[in-house]
Amino acid sequence: MPLNARDKGNRGEREVAKTINRYLGTNCRRTPLSGGLSIKGDIIDINPDSIASQYHFEIKNTKKLSIPMWWKQIYSDCGKKIPVNIFKMNAKFYTTLELKDWLSGLAETQELQESNAGLEALLEEEKKSNKILSDRIEELERELYK
Repeated sequence: MPLNARDKGNRGEREVAKTINRYLGTNCRRTPLSGGLSIKGDIIDINPDSIASQYHFEIKNTKKLSIPMWWKQIYSDCGKKIPVNIFKMNAKFYTTLELKDWLSGLAETQELQESNAGLEALLEEEKKSNKILSDRIEELERELYK
C-alpha cells in the first residue's frame, strides 16, 4: 500500500474514533497497525464495558467503493462482535451493517423509549402525591400556628 494511501486510511480511522468518542463519551482509538496484530478491526474502545466495545469497526477512506470485498474482510475478522463498516464518500462518513443488527438497535431504542414513558408517568404521579402531601402539611402548619 502506498504511503499516502496508508496515511489517508490512518486519518480516516482517527477521525471516526474521535467522532464516536464525541457522540458516545467512549475511549475509542485507532488499533495499532490497523488490525494487523491479534486485535482485529481498525478502531477499538479500550474500555471493555463501553457500548462501543461490542462492535467490530472497519474504516475505509477510499474513493472506490468495494462494499462486498470489505464485508468479506469484516466477516473474517469480527469474531462475536457486531460488524460495522464505516466508509467515506463525498467528504462524509457512512455506515453499513447487517439489517438484523440495525433492527436490533432500533428495537432496543423503542423499548427504552417505552420504558422511559412509563417512568415519566410514575414521576408525574409522585409529583401529584408530593403536592397533595405538601398542601396538607401547609394546612396543618396553619392550623397549628393560628
